[in-house]
Amino acid sequence: TFCGMLSTLLALFLIAPQEPVPATAQTSSEIAARGAGRTVTVTEVEDLLVDRHALSTQGREALEVLLKSRLLERLAQEAGIRVADRDVKQRWSELDARAREAGTPGGLSGVIEQRGLTLAEFREFLRLAIVQERLTRRALDIDDDRPVSDTQQEVWLSQVIADRGLERPAPPWTDGVAARCGDVEVPARVFANFLRERLPREDVQEACWHLLLLSGLEQRLPDLAPAAREEAVRREVARRRAEHRASYPAMSFEQRLGGLGRSVQQLERDPSVHIAALSRLWVDRKYDDAALRAVYRDERSFFEGRYGRSARVHFLFLVAGRFVNELVPRTFDEGERKLRDMAERIGDVSDFEALALQFSEEPGSRKEKGSLGRLTRALPESVPPGVRTAVFDHLDAGGEVPIEGLALGPLRLENGVALLWVSDVRESPAWDGMKEAVHRELRRRLVVDLMPTGAMEVLLYQ
Repeated sequence: TFCGMLSTLLALFLIAPQEPVPATAQTSSEIAARGAGRTVTVTEVEDLLVDRHALSTQGREALEVLLKSRLLERLAQEAGIRVADRDVKQRWSELDARAREAGTPGGLSGVIEQRGLTLAEFREFLRLAIVQERLTRRALDIDDDRPVSDTQQEVWLSQVIADRGLERPAPPWTDGVAARCGDVEVPARVFANFLRERLPREDVQEACWHLLLLSGLEQRLPDLAPAAREEAVRREVARRRAEHRASYPAMSFEQRLGGLGRSVQQLERDPSVHIAALSRLWVDRKYDDAALRAVYRDERSFFEGRYGRSARVHFLFLVAGRFVNELVPRTFDEGERKLRDMAERIGDVSDFEALALQFSEEPGSRKEKGSLGRLTRALPESVPPGVRTAVFDHLDAGGEVPIEGLALGPLRLENGVALLWVSDVRESPAWDGMKEAVHRELRRRLVVDLMPTGAMEVLLYQ
């Protein structure tokens, strides 16, 4: 089909430049982002993206695309094959006709828009597709009036690559080359630019934010010795390793990183790890145990509201109101009666989940079988206030919650009625546990102070 063919070709050629990308301002010292009086260059951002993504599935595919496009250019030159503009226009017309026959809105232009490509990029894609088709025909001695399948084209190109030899060393690329196939090379700087342009925008923005934030932290710790910084990073990696063991006991830390295309060495130099390490170090320098206790004492309601007493809560909601109308199927009294009937059928959380999945009229919680997660007095903020009030009024009054849980309600809320299932009550942690919460909050405040919301401006997309 048209869509299948087009998807296959796009997967093979994500539009590579026809000529090598020169090391211009776009790949060197141009400012990529700025914020809070600091700047980060395009090269710094691209180097971080390479470190994070070059060995991921997406990074490997991008490098393969770039290498194949350059190899096709070289093969076309060696074979004396040139694709004229009229050939590209003809192929465009053919694909556009097929797209419209397949019912694609807007035809080929609609497909291009959906994939976020420019017309120039797509025309370059078509030119390379024609190059590969003609080279395959010549190599396999296929007449012009016979079709050439995508499989034939890929098998032929794979054989060429095998014959010429493929080198894909892992970064960092000390010789400045990311991949080789015979005498065809992909310069590391060109690949870095190519990768950055094709990664999701949020990944690029995150890299910019991390680099700017790290710069701010370094300014807050101007006297930090290299050895002290290395030790702080080592402790941060050790913390992450311990968290990994608790969550993934059957998999090593290295295996998990490897599945993401990363290594421990890359993690140790990643700005996100340095941010965590340096922010912790900054708080440790500024606040000893007595100072942390003073922060907790001065803001006790804040910390208890977020990190104190908590309970696991499930939620079953029915739309109701004072009067029945097109949008309100029942009165408050009718909804409460229905929930009381349901409550009599609940013996444990699995019973409640089954009823919530079947009857709850709040889509978000229904998908989670009614689960609202663990509630404190303040979090999560999305929970209706009446729910939180009911739970903590019961607990504060000394109400018991059996091991299997307890039904609360029905509750009358603004736009309906609700039944709750409360279980797994945990009291406010002792100081050692609350100390870590205070420490974490102070680190969060430091980050907000260094990079306030909205402070970063990314210039790459302007």
